[in-house]
Amino acid sequence: MKGRTLSILLFLATGTAEAATRTPIETWGKPGVGYDEYRGDAIACAKIGYFRDVSQDEPAKRFIAGFTAADNALNGGGASTSWTDSILRTQPDRQKRDLHAIHVGDVERCLTDKGYRRVTLTRAEERTLARYPRGSEARHRYLHALAAR
Repeated sequence: MKGRTLSILLFLATGTAEAATRTPIETWGKPGVGYDEYRGDAIACAKIGYFRDVSQDEPAKRFIAGFTAADNALNGGGASTSWTDSILRTQPDRQKRDLHAIHVGDVERCLTDKGYRRVTLTRAEERTLARYPRGSEARHRYLHALAAR
């Protein structure tokens, strides 16, 4: 019984710590925005990020340069470890995160320019949102209801 009580207390303590450190869900809102305008703005801003040419951005240049060096080392008869080292030096995960941040920044600027602001969902709103499948009309309508208030 003592062990079971300890397990329950540890579970509760862990749950409390996780809840305290969880990242809240944010969306974008604009008081009074109509549904069609809301969806149109979301799509227009998403397209800006989606179609952005990143080829001249520094993270992409570093990524490409690193893989080019790695390919040259491998094709030039270098050891496979030197190829792996070249790839690791490019820090591909970091470059991907940096490129993602550029895309997100473009979308956020677009939304801000259209008068939207960040809205943090309450836990109750998060639970309700979780009931709707991603991409569903019902989810879009629910987010719009939160955004337009």
